[in-house]
Amino acid sequence: MNRDTIIGGLCLAAAFGLWIYQSQHQEEVPAKVVVKHVESIPGTPVAAPTLLQKKVEAPVIQATVVDKAELYVLENDAIRVTFTNRGGGIQSVAFKKYADRKDTTDPYVFNARNDVPALSLSLSDAGKEVDFSPLYKLVKQSSDSILFEYISPEGLKLLRGYKLSALNAEKESEPYLIDHETRFINHTPSAQSLSRVYLNLGWFPATPGDNYGEYLNFTYYNGKTDKIVKIKDFKASNGFFGIGRSPGKDREEQSVPNLEWGSVKNQFFATLMTPNVASTGFFARPKWIGADEGITASLSFDLGELTTEKILGLQFYVGPKEYTRLDMLGKKQDLIMQFGFFGFISRILVVIMNAIHGVLNNWGWTIIVLTLFVKLLLWPLTAAQVNSSKRMALIQKPLQTLREKYKGNPQKLQTETMKLFKENKVNPAAGCLPLLIQLPIFLGFYYMLRSTAEFRFAPFLWISDLSIPDTLFHVAGFPFNPLPLVMGVTMFLQMQMTPSPTMDSTQKRIFQFMPAFFLFICYNFPSGLVLYWTVQNLLTILQQLLTNRKKA
Repeated sequence: MNRDTIIGGLCLAAAFGLWIYQSQHQEEVPAKVVVKHVESIPGTPVAAPTLLQKKVEAPVIQATVVDKAELYVLENDAIRVTFTNRGGGIQSVAFKKYADRKDTTDPYVFNARNDVPALSLSLSDAGKEVDFSPLYKLVKQSSDSILFEYISPEGLKLLRGYKLSALNAEKESEPYLIDHETRFINHTPSAQSLSRVYLNLGWFPATPGDNYGEYLNFTYYNGKTDKIVKIKDFKASNGFFGIGRSPGKDREEQSVPNLEWGSVKNQFFATLMTPNVASTGFFARPKWIGADEGITASLSFDLGELTTEKILGLQFYVGPKEYTRLDMLGKKQDLIMQFGFFGFISRILVVIMNAIHGVLNNWGWTIIVLTLFVKLLLWPLTAAQVNSSKRMALIQKPLQTLREKYKGNPQKLQTETMKLFKENKVNPAAGCLPLLIQLPIFLGFYYMLRSTAEFRFAPFLWISDLSIPDTLFHVAGFPFNPLPLVMGVTMFLQMQMTPSPTMDSTQKRIFQFMPAFFLFICYNFPSGLVLYWTVQNLLTILQQLLTNRKKA
């Protein structure tokens, strides 16, 4: 391995290390619903009858009077949705297939303990903090749908309907999707303003282990690019050596024309609101519930003047951050995975990984087989690197002779050196190319593993959860993670077996320090990622042994 390989590798490793350091069933109730001419919201198609359209006799307008708050439940194979008549919103959603903790069978619950229901409705700027949540009347409930009604003393009628198990972009059943419509009906002689309509996305706390809220954020998409508001953006910060100093804030509010969808999420779960009319902006803020800090947000809508009726419809995804599900929603909702600059690699790896898991049904073995697949793809490049290094070792004496002969003529020395390389089929860049290819794959793997719900609580051998470090115990508060230690040893053995004929003593010492450097960087990485790197090292050692045996 030549000097350029070492320098390039150290620069890439140092840059990567700095980047990591800075980042982390009730009976059906008869319905009486009014139908009048519907004013279409600009940009909203008026299509087939919707959830809320029913033909009934002319209404007798009377303000809604309900004695107390009630809860109602709809469920399918994946979720158990608890609705409340307080505001006609979603009180909570239990994810049946995802446990709350490793040591329990209780499901993870979205919006748990939050006093503001998800999809709660506000009709004014003041409503951004104090939601418009009167007690609605239950109009109708079936096994997969529910309808609430509220009539204000001023004559504004609201119908809020929900239906489970909607269809995704591929016309397949998506159990984590909820179809929702809110119908605004004006029974007064005067037009009413709907220029300030807000719908709440609910509340998520950080997941255990995400101590800095790296994955806790609000994300939105404006039709061109996605933007992220992280929970740490609200906190005061001195920045990095004074650069990027921030005083902190209690909320983030923006006008965003043509906002297509918004999402509140943590490391493994998310809500996604995709309305049938573009939102005009959002507000987001941190919110503490007990000892848990979380984030909540609302999308804003300008529906103009209400003279008769208007409908605001949307799809509400509430569930795990699984790339395949999100991709099928059809409007780039998979961007909430935050795969980063090498996202195209992460997406390819996810597809291959899911195909392998469909056969093996174990995420640990899936990572190993996927690593083997990647290694086989890179085998020719790695073999070229090894062979070039061995040929480089064979021409050290002629190379030293050239250096002595032309030490006063650098240009001639370079010309003769390249000629010697060509005659002996030595490629001085062969050592850099595999590293330049492996680093993007490693980063793609890192981004894929860090927030993919499939790896949450996935065990393998002594590892209880592939999404977090494989800590077995603590010594004086310091975690003992054996897998990174194995990774460091395999990296050391790999480098000991790699020919380095062109290195001087200083370069060799730096080269020998690299396993310790990567051990420090990767010690608290998700164990699934460290497993990938360890298996990669073992396969490289195997390749080196096979190459040495072939040449012997």
